[in-house]
Amino acid sequence: MMKRLCYIGIATKCSLSSGFTTQTKTTHRLFQTSSTSRMMATSNNLVTIPDAITAHKQNSKHIKFIDGSWHMPVGDNPRNGRAEFTSGPRIPGAFYYDIDDIAPAMGSDDNPKKLPHMKPSSKMFASAMDQMGILPSDTLYVYATNDCAFYHRAYWTLRSCGHDPALVKLVQGSLDEWKECGGELEEGQLGEDDERLFRMSDLGWEEKTPTYQCMSDSENVVVDMDQVLDIVNQKDTADAVIVDARSAGRFVGTAPEPRPGLRGGHMPGALNVPFTDLLDADDKTKFRPMDEVRDIFIKAGISPDASNRKVVCSCGSGVTAAALAIGLEECGLRNKEDITIFDGSWIEWGSSDSTPIVTD
Repeated sequence: MMKRLCYIGIATKCSLSSGFTTQTKTTHRLFQTSSTSRMMATSNNLVTIPDAITAHKQNSKHIKFIDGSWHMPVGDNPRNGRAEFTSGPRIPGAFYYDIDDIAPAMGSDDNPKKLPHMKPSSKMFASAMDQMGILPSDTLYVYATNDCAFYHRAYWTLRSCGHDPALVKLVQGSLDEWKECGGELEEGQLGEDDERLFRMSDLGWEEKTPTYQCMSDSENVVVDMDQVLDIVNQKDTADAVIVDARSAGRFVGTAPEPRPGLRGGHMPGALNVPFTDLLDADDKTKFRPMDEVRDIFIKAGISPDASNRKVVCSCGSGVTAAALAIGLEECGLRNKEDITIFDGSWIEWGSSDSTPIVTD
């Protein structure tokens, strides 16, 4: 029997006493269980708040912090990641990665279907990196504001569009925990002319040659609707399986879609892993322990014995699919190169009259 190696994250606890911060750092406890399945390599890019604070205190010009917060634009008073970054608090020196802005404009040649926050071109991505003063050799720490469950897309984009994946870290924990652990915060409203609040449309990037050099071609990290249709039509003979991050109700069509005009249900043959199941119930800025994440995927139908079968992650619009992609890699079920995202996701599939949809 082969030995399967798993990692369990032990929760971080920070306490303040007599003006001093005592940090109990998250460690990773290695244990072995018997299994005939083969573990993939994990990235080990999930970092604790204490480790992130230690990195921030180095004041290194090659360590950059990025707020990747995003929220669903639904309801009477939805949260807005850019607005919250602008008003503060924020980590000193951090930039805001706006997944809606660093994306092909709706209706442009690169986005004729007017889909939201699609993956940017290499040139657009490099131009954004130049604007943030990021070099290919920099280590990036992506964090989120309190109770933000949607910052995984920013992390995924940075790793998938050309920055060295080993140099992009996902901070596990909230700004409240950052403060409790002695991390410095910047308060106050940013001015409209602050360079951290740039808009791609104001940069004239199309006419410029960026200096940032992307590490590699990023075209194979996403799939389009035609490719997903091929997977659906090939059924069990396909070399990939589709996993949907939406809630169970939306998956079977009993709960309404938050965006108007979309049909309910799911793609034939797709599996359902609601992305919220992978997150800590008490803190959405953290994943659950990775052995639990692995078990969730396996119970949903992602076989560890079919590691040659790729996984296509889908969701409502390509944001929470990133949480699935990260979880699959970090828990060791698949390698990064065997995981893709259907960038148009349900907003593209469910708005078409010609795509097959089932509700069972």
